[in-house]
Amino acid sequence: SLTTLFGGGVSFDVPEGLEQGQPVAEKTAFNLYDDQKSIQDSLYTDHIDYLMFFKDSVRGLQPGAPLEFRGIRLGTVSKVPFFASNMRQVFNDDYRIPVLVRIEPERLKAQLGENADVGAHLTELLKRGLRASLKTGNLVTGALYVDLDFYPKEPPITGLREFDGYEIIPTVSSGLAQIQQRLVETLDKINNLPLNPMIEQATNTLSESQRTMRRLQTTLDNMNKITSSQSMQQLPADMQTTLRELNRSMQGFQPGSAAYNKMVADMQRLDQVLRELQPVLKTLNEKSNALVFEAKDKKDPEPKRAKQ
Repeated sequence: SLTTLFGGGVSFDVPEGLEQGQPVAEKTAFNLYDDQKSIQDSLYTDHIDYLMFFKDSVRGLQPGAPLEFRGIRLGTVSKVPFFASNMRQVFNDDYRIPVLVRIEPERLKAQLGENADVGAHLTELLKRGLRASLKTGNLVTGALYVDLDFYPKEPPITGLREFDGYEIIPTVSSGLAQIQQRLVETLDKINNLPLNPMIEQATNTLSESQRTMRRLQTTLDNMNKITSSQSMQQLPADMQTTLRELNRSMQGFQPGSAAYNKMVADMQRLDQVLRELQPVLKTLNEKSNALVFEAKDKKDPEPKRAKQ
């Protein structure tokens, strides 16, 4: 009701997954929770803690975020970051953020049974390529969650390593990090291409083609003079026919013909594409993820007054 909405109130309901019980007696005490999510989380009191080390940024990952397997919740993120007293890492480009998570076996009763050994099942799945990664749960807020999925190309493991009493679940980079890595690799390959020699070669080829066409035009003019000369009329009929056919064929490549115009246009288009590719490569070299996120326009430099 509007009164409850503005003034507040208490709502009773049966948690999802539970059957309705018997009517309660008078003065029965009820636990009060902040919201329905808190009620659902309170049902899973049994849990197994695991440690994960992420190379990606954990910005947006908060305690209470879900731990899922292809959309099915298996547990909860406990602490971000999680630093044990004896934990030491070298602060370099391979620095990894420790995150403590918990898997709640009660969520897996339907799949594994009442008294299933969840730890043994998880170890077996990790040997088959199960890995953890960070995924975006909300594009607006940037909230992250931990996703478990199979990555067959990852190096196999024989067992779980331990640190400070916690078993470690291996991790992989998220999709965005993989895209950025592929962009960097692609940019490196493009930078290694000999583009300047290719542009110069295309320009030289175009110039050489134009010179060849001019020589061809000169040859065609000479052929016209020969075929119309008095001496041509005295040649045998077969030779006259052959020269006339050759003359018609060469006219198809003179300036203004379709074949000549197409060849010149193709060479000019190739030269233009190679020149337009240079600023794109420069932008990618300055910002490798410019294909995903729009590169910011640079401001024109402002002249500074000379010191007096």
